[in-house]
Amino acid sequence: MRQRSPLLTAYCSAALLALLACNGKSELTQNTGSRPSPDEAPSTGSPSSPSPTTPSTPTPAPTDPDDTEQPSEPTPTPAPDPDPTPTPEPEPEPEPEPVPVPPKPTYTRILWVAPSGSDGASGTESAPLRTVTRALTLIAPGEAIYLKTGNYAERLKLEERGGTEAKPLTVKAAPGSSPVVKPSGESALVDVRGAYWNVEGITLDAAGSAAFAVLWRGTGAHHGVLRDCVAKNGTAGAGLNVSEKAHDILIEGNTISNFNRGSSDSHGIIVQTTSKNVVVRGNDIHHNSGDAVQCIGPEAGATVSGTPFDNLLVEDNELHENRENGVDVKTCTHVTLRGNIIWGHKATSSSRGEGVVVHLSAADVTLEDNVFYGNGRAINIGGNRVNGPPTRIVIRRNLIRDGLGGSEDGGGIRVDTSTDVKVQHNTVWNMPGPCLTFGHGDTGPSASLDVRNNVFAGCGVSTRAGTARSSTVMDGNLFFRASGSASFLLNGESVNLTEWRSRSGLDKRSLEKSPGFVNIDTGDFRLGSGSVGRNAGLGLGLTFCGVAPDLGAFESDCP
Repeated sequence: MRQRSPLLTAYCSAALLALLACNGKSELTQNTGSRPSPDEAPSTGSPSSPSPTTPSTPTPAPTDPDDTEQPSEPTPTPAPDPDPTPTPEPEPEPEPEPVPVPPKPTYTRILWVAPSGSDGASGTESAPLRTVTRALTLIAPGEAIYLKTGNYAERLKLEERGGTEAKPLTVKAAPGSSPVVKPSGESALVDVRGAYWNVEGITLDAAGSAAFAVLWRGTGAHHGVLRDCVAKNGTAGAGLNVSEKAHDILIEGNTISNFNRGSSDSHGIIVQTTSKNVVVRGNDIHHNSGDAVQCIGPEAGATVSGTPFDNLLVEDNELHENRENGVDVKTCTHVTLRGNIIWGHKATSSSRGEGVVVHLSAADVTLEDNVFYGNGRAINIGGNRVNGPPTRIVIRRNLIRDGLGGSEDGGGIRVDTSTDVKVQHNTVWNMPGPCLTFGHGDTGPSASLDVRNNVFAGCGVSTRAGTARSSTVMDGNLFFRASGSASFLLNGESVNLTEWRSRSGLDKRSLEKSPGFVNIDTGDFRLGSGSVGRNAGLGLGLTFCGVAPDLGAFESDCP
């Protein structure tokens, strides 16, 4: 499992000036997807203190020579100063501040389990139980089950046992141990039907069986946590499944891979109709035969019909090399995809290899501060439709770069049938296809599309617009193509920027010039000091530094 630094719940600023420092990933930098250079070691020296000056004892005035010829009284010995000034001692160098150690979890009792134990034992570290199943019959709120290294050929049924926020129920790897849950048969390895269950640090190996690694199901399955686990090698429809009104689930810091049904879907994580409030954070999800994450609505074969899934946060994950998409948002509402690195998705018989696809009747979806590279197509809004089109979609501050060419689409952002889509402050670079496509939906127009303050550079086509569009606002963008003037496709005809403006009525204040990135070779896509895109953006009500917003995904003027 990849070790990750603590994940951020907020980014440095709305414009993300310093993603290299702000990013919650230790392996890939957020603004490029390339590997960062090691930080320089901090100086261990400390400022030297000047030596204290020792005050001297006052010297008496010399005696007059004439006094030697006259009787004289004895010269009194000067009395010592009643309050002599002490010589100050040098101040000691300050001790370095100790690095705070996070407190260890406090459990009211720990039940130990080991393959060599006995279910008749007391469950202490020196007398462990043999099965997790036995320990689950004994655990009470606030207690934990520690699994020692070994294979556990059993399924874990986490039923309701009275867990609370203050006193959850925990099943985890014992310190320094590597337990593997690897049962046989076709059922969930971890079947969660109760509340406040935490599962941590365990390898869940489906070993080729048609089994979910973890299944949360039913209204009683809520406030569950899966953290720092490895889930792998299943042939069911997904690795992790949140279903049947389960809610308030945190999936964090796991590696989820190789759930595979050949040409059929097996997603890394699926969140299903009637469930809600799921956070997918800081996971590495790869090489599954479906999507890394899919949010499914009541259409298209959902296992349970009902209201759409509501409230999904997918942030700070690395989603790569899955057979279909990085994230597939169907009829779900209130979905945020933030700070993810999404790469390596290729076109198949059932997918264009999108990094993210939002379709059917999804609503209130935000895609922000993500990095996309090496995908067949980075972002697609619209496409398959049931009932209303995708509505109220925000795409902002994403870096989209280096798309796949050849037989791939190679496009950056495509907006098909949809209503109220905002494409703002994105940087799209080096895509073999169009930087932006809209107006080509075959089930309705791209309606009320707002495209402003983006950098569209180095693409085969800057913008491709079809006739299926209405109420489009497009302005304040920066276009560039190194091999010649920027190229636009308007209703199938190739035109330059001047013709594009006059015939489409769009981009009246947009620019055509090199964006002047700081350093493409090192993946620094901020705008350099001489870039025409700095302080050239339109006011959109978003936070910025300087006298006006910068164009593209990154603010360059922040201190």
